[in-house]
Amino acid sequence: MKKELVPSEQTYADLVVKGGKVEEFVRRWIIGVMAGLSEVDEKIAKTILKKAGEDCCKLFLETYGLDLSSYDLDSLIEWWNKRPACRCYKVDENTIIYEFKSNKCECLLVDKGFVNLTPKLCSLCFTNWLEYMFGTVTKRGAKAELVESLATGASKCSFRIKLL
Repeated sequence: MKKELVPSEQTYADLVVKGGKVEEFVRRWIIGVMAGLSEVDEKIAKTILKKAGEDCCKLFLETYGLDLSSYDLDSLIEWWNKRPACRCYKVDENTIIYEFKSNKCECLLVDKGFVNLTPKLCSLCFTNWLEYMFGTVTKRGAKAELVESLATGASKCSFRIKLL
């Protein structure tokens, strides 16, 4: 015989919080979103992840105390090159290469096991992150593309950013 659920004054959200299952809820929700994104074409998935990538970049900037309005492209590249695992340089006036060499992905979602590290995650989410940062500094559009990453089996993550 099935046990019937008894209506409660508490909402589902209240019960999730009271049961200590908030992280599990968020984990399942993110896993579901990422699974759904794998079912749409890359252009749509990148558009869906645009705000997420931008907001992640904004949190990064807050965390490091960076105000992009006080940087130009050259000073931003200089800032990146002071970070131990980073290399950033101009190929020409409209092309920047950003490289990060680490033994593990720095994405918090990957680190905490919310999502798996895949080339698609790098090419759809982190490219939005880079486009926001470099586009904001240069006051131009930016288009970033994955060259290689830990997810592709490379020893570093490398992205090409084209300024539009």
